[in-house]
Amino acid sequence: MGGKAVSIERSDNVALVRFDRGGRANAMSFAIMDELAEAALSFIDDTALRAVVLSGTDRIFSAGMDLGDPFFERLPDVPLEEVRHYSERGPRLARAWTHVEVPVICAVEGACMGGGLALAATADFRVASRQARFAAPEVQVAHNMGWHSVPRLVALVGVQATRRVLLSGEEWSGEEAHRLGFADRVCEPGTALAEAMELARRIASFPGLAVRMIKRQIDAAAHGQDVALSAYDKDQQMVVWLSEDFRKARQKFVR
Repeated sequence: MGGKAVSIERSDNVALVRFDRGGRANAMSFAIMDELAEAALSFIDDTALRAVVLSGTDRIFSAGMDLGDPFFERLPDVPLEEVRHYSERGPRLARAWTHVEVPVICAVEGACMGGGLALAATADFRVASRQARFAAPEVQVAHNMGWHSVPRLVALVGVQATRRVLLSGEEWSGEEAHRLGFADRVCEPGTALAEAMELARRIASFPGLAVRMIKRQIDAAAHGQDVALSAYDKDQQMVVWLSEDFRKARQKFVR
């Protein structure tokens, strides 16, 4: 499977999903979000698969949602039903990746922010470069933090660390993310993908059915209520997009 920005490479029973928008931000447009969701859904019937690695570019994971997407330019004229449809795209992307039955390992180089942080939170493991930067500047652009990510972040790093990153503009280095429990491994710059592939191959060497069952047990215990706890993500996002605060913040952001 391939697209303009997302590609899948297969090495035996490990799949590598890369997304490369081009440019310095590797921002996620709605089109790329759909491609990433399609990539995750392509694994549903793949019983031979043992692990998936998800990576951005060699320099950056993603700076988050693309606020310059053409949708936002026509937002004032879009019917409410269509706005709500667009606001579902992020949560749908997150659910697609959390429903991958085999372990997903996220390789992070550079910035992993906003929607990038939300996507990384859907993975089972995160391998981060020492130069990786994790942040959620949503509040600064009058935006909510959605995509079912808030309960996942709370489960992964705790309530106060989640408050700090979402509300006070705190930024985590790769080492700080590891200390907090968000990153599972920290490595030298430029080696995150190689480290993630090594972990994926190790997991892939174990009996596949047992790995799938254990992953589901862990997910049920740690994240079983995530969708219910963030059921209003898309409606909150819709309201935010229609607010005057967001319009003003976006104008400053995309200049």
